[in-house]
Amino acid sequence: MENTQQKNVQKIKTFMTKWFEHFDDLDENSFFLQFLSEDVKMKFPGSNLFIGHEGFNNWFTESKNNLLGKTTHHVSDIQIEETAKDQFDINFKVRYIAEMKDNKIDMNVREDWKLIWDEESNKPLISEYLVS
Repeated sequence: MENTQQKNVQKIKTFMTKWFEHFDDLDENSFFLQFLSEDVKMKFPGSNLFIGHEGFNNWFTESKNNLLGKTTHHVSDIQIEETAKDQFDINFKVRYIAEMKDNKIDMNVREDWKLIWDEESNKPLISEYLVS
């Protein structure tokens, strides 16, 4: 069991590294949508809770329009708990640095994800993504 848990933790951490690299590069929305459930619940500082792909598209497109360049996410203190088979609660800290049209952002946040690992496709699917 321990080996399976270590393997799950490693594949999730590898995914998270890739996820934030693409966020920092302000990748196309479609990259992120493939890893978000259709009814994903998302909340970011300064925005209301939104649900689904349309909400993410609107939020991320508006965010990218206000950014002057790439961003930086420094992720730390990752905690991964398997709550049921292939279902995970993940929480961690992020230092987020970005330059917007009207201000610079350098803030520390906490992120809480709910993630299901689809064994068939061998891909994660985030069902909840809350940033506070």
